[in-house]
Amino acid sequence: MRFANRVSLLAALFAGWIAATAAAQSPAPEPAPTSPAPVATVPAAPAPVTTPAPGAPAGTEPAGAPAAPPAATPTLAPAMRITDTAVISIARLPADNPYGSTAQVPAALPTKLPFADAVVSSAYFASVRVDPTGKAGLARRERDPIPSLSAEALKSFARWTFTPARRGGQAVDTWGAYKIELSVEVRAPKILQQAFTPVLPSTAIPKPLVWGNDSDWLESRKPAPVSDGTVPIDQVDTAPIPQKTPWSADSYKGPFSVKFWVHVDKSGHVDRSVVLEASDPVLIPYFRRAMSAMILRPAQANGAPVESWNEFSLSGQISYSIDLRQIAALRRPLGP
Repeated sequence: MRFANRVSLLAALFAGWIAATAAAQSPAPEPAPTSPAPVATVPAAPAPVTTPAPGAPAGTEPAGAPAAPPAATPTLAPAMRITDTAVISIARLPADNPYGSTAQVPAALPTKLPFADAVVSSAYFASVRVDPTGKAGLARRERDPIPSLSAEALKSFARWTFTPARRGGQAVDTWGAYKIELSVEVRAPKILQQAFTPVLPSTAIPKPLVWGNDSDWLESRKPAPVSDGTVPIDQVDTAPIPQKTPWSADSYKGPFSVKFWVHVDKSGHVDRSVVLEASDPVLIPYFRRAMSAMILRPAQANGAPVESWNEFSLSGQISYSIDLRQIAALRRPLGP
């Protein structure tokens, strides 16, 4: 009996040793991967670049300047809703907005908003089908900063003439890809409606308008293989070169609307913004530049100024004139 007990005890100790050894050799569980902080970029403006302060939502940019990549922080997950809705869904957002605040006195706009005439540079990307005779066929707006004039722009492409593309010495049918650089003079708008409301903890985090810089957009294009019988633009020896380029999309006068989330610091300056809506994306740098010149009344808590996020929306009438400065023929497809 004692022998049997000793055998049982030894067997139990051996089994425990095996389990402990297996556990020691098993790889430690890896931490759940976290998404890197997104970098949101905006059209260039003359104000210097500033780095977002801690606690600002990812994807915010200084008013009137390109955004610098935000430093990673432990609370990036909800902020990613601002710039990367494909990663963080609505269902995973917190019930309370981490950027909201309940100041006793909300921030307020100045009595007179500092809008003035300004010139903004922008780029229009288009694809135009050019036949072997150099005649333009169909045209596609690939990236249009002034959709209010989309019909006039398409009419312009239909009147362009080209030197046709060639491959092996023969003129061929292809889709030409073009970057059209524009100079846009925006005149001071007439404001008919405006709203400036504080972002509260209960405010839903909105979906932003995604309008990054031209280079990032161009690199993101991954068009499908050509299936309409044309020769791919990256397989021709010479691209179709525009010869006559009348441009009738040269002026606009009509309604506009924009909406931003803006961060107002303790001194009353708008130092960061997230664009939510813009009737024409060319207006984004214009209004960011204007906001950088504003001096607001900052929010207050316990008698002292505090930082705050606010929703700023404007609508009314605006006009601008557009000059076509340069056309570059690209050797890569732009289509979807």
